[in-house]
Amino acid sequence: MLNIQVISVGDELLCGNTANTNLLFIGGRLAAHGYRVAGECCIPDTREAIFHALSESKDADIVILTGGLGPTKDDMTRPTTAEFLHRPLVFHPEIRAGILAYLGERGKKMPPEAAEVQSMVPEGGVPLKNQNGTAPGLLMTDGAKMWALLPGPPRELRPMFENELLPRILEKYAPLWREISLHALGLGESIVEDTVRKALGADLSRFHLAYCIKEDNVEIRVGALRGTQEDADLEKAVATIRQGFGTAALPEDCNSAIEYLAKLLREKGWTLATAESCTGGGIATRCTDLPGSSDWFLGGFVTYANSWKEQLLGVRKETLESHGAVSAETVSEMLDGVLQKTNADLAVAVSGIAGPGGGTPEKPVGTVFIGTAWRDGKNIQEFHIHGLRDTVRARTISYATAMLINSVLKQ
Repeated sequence: MLNIQVISVGDELLCGNTANTNLLFIGGRLAAHGYRVAGECCIPDTREAIFHALSESKDADIVILTGGLGPTKDDMTRPTTAEFLHRPLVFHPEIRAGILAYLGERGKKMPPEAAEVQSMVPEGGVPLKNQNGTAPGLLMTDGAKMWALLPGPPRELRPMFENELLPRILEKYAPLWREISLHALGLGESIVEDTVRKALGADLSRFHLAYCIKEDNVEIRVGALRGTQEDADLEKAVATIRQGFGTAALPEDCNSAIEYLAKLLREKGWTLATAESCTGGGIATRCTDLPGSSDWFLGGFVTYANSWKEQLLGVRKETLESHGAVSAETVSEMLDGVLQKTNADLAVAVSGIAGPGGGTPEKPVGTVFIGTAWRDGKNIQEFHIHGLRDTVRARTISYATAMLINSVLKQ
């Protein structure tokens, strides 16, 4: 099995200032092409840490280092890797010319010595073009082994990985693994696992199974070694699992619940509008994250204060005083208001107590009311969500999306 190791370099990753989204991206793109990351370590920007990590990865076929390619003294990935590989750094004037041209086009400058630092390449190494920054990536090979150095900023790393590094990996190493993913909506991870177990029965042990909780669904990855009987039976196994989930399985062309909702709305020619309180526009954000959402998403109201619920959505003051902002009655009037204001075909409204304060014995933290409405119907449900503020808000968005899907499917 091909051994791929990722070394993530950066103090900011260890201090909690920056999420390591690069690993998520690299692992996902490699998996999509039949490769698997065998291991990853996250280390500070020091020569000692980088050298040790490279030593620990000496048996790997591919080592991918991210971060530490900048022009300052704390950017140690380039010189330390050159030292580890016993390759002197060689100045490439064409790289410096490219850096200066990139900066000049944007009206920016860099000290000459900084541009020179980023123009150094370990002897025999190949620069990887950076279309979105000054630090080129670097690629070194030795027989069947490969070391790749990529910049840390995702906007630089992602296109470089996709356009420069991945094609070279595909050319040099044959993929040994194949995976097919499917997504289950509205079910907990343990229920998903049990459903898969029952669906596959005696074939369960033949396939590699992995489960990952996404924003609004659970992803099931089913894998097998290429060229085996399991590989030949992979599509059949996935079809069996999909059948076991019934309507809870998202369509093959949808990787998230919001994609499925968009697909359904487009098919019906419906439009959607939102009215949010505790989620603060999170549902609308999830909608507009999708390219082309203007085809079906009209817009949303974030009516966090009661006064805005009254002024913008027409919620009656008596309703708020009698039942409170977090109530089925208030959500019902929010739905009426958003439909009237937007003339949308479908609407969703949410109001809840995300915490950590604001709860009462009658309505503890995590109490959320979610409603959906269309021209001749309405559905309002009460939820009690456990967890921190972020969890309450995230699950509210997921439940609201699932309710919207069900509302469309029932029409």
